[in-house]
Amino acid sequence: MRKDKARKLLKEWLNEPLPNKTLQKRLCYRPSLKEVKETWRVLNACLFENKLNMPEFIIFQRNSTKMWACCEATELEPKPFKTKSNCEISLNSKWYCRQWFIDTLAHEMVHQYQWDIDGLTRVRQGKEPIMSHGPSFYKHRKSFSAYRQIYLKECHSTKKWFKHQSLSKC
Repeated sequence: MRKDKARKLLKEWLNEPLPNKTLQKRLCYRPSLKEVKETWRVLNACLFENKLNMPEFIIFQRNSTKMWACCEATELEPKPFKTKSNCEISLNSKWYCRQWFIDTLAHEMVHQYQWDIDGLTRVRQGKEPIMSHGPSFYKHRKSFSAYRQIYLKECHSTKKWFKHQSLSKC
């Protein structure tokens, strides 16, 4: 996807008015697989310079707010595939709002980058690949800073979200 088109779409999504709190608590945003893939393409262009390959997506029915999403490796070690990722991203089927979903997907894409891009480099150097919340995770803060509504954090607090309605404060 072209970066200018992606930026325009991302800005539009992030500036959508939030649904009222009652609707959010009902988990009103339910992206389809098509929307998930489109959002992934936009974030890939804006945050990762289109370096990532599309992963497999699993949309699961939410049974608690303890797990919103996860990124898992599908191979024991990163391999240089030209058209696919070595990762699988699992996402909840229901979200408080589109902004929370975008923020969480971006977080999981950082883990995908750690495995698919940084992991190859680490393996070539004789090191183990990693997917963690350490320095290789937070090195992406600079690219995220261009989009003030996306925050690179380990997790967000639901209680603080409903108090402040801002991901920066939760």
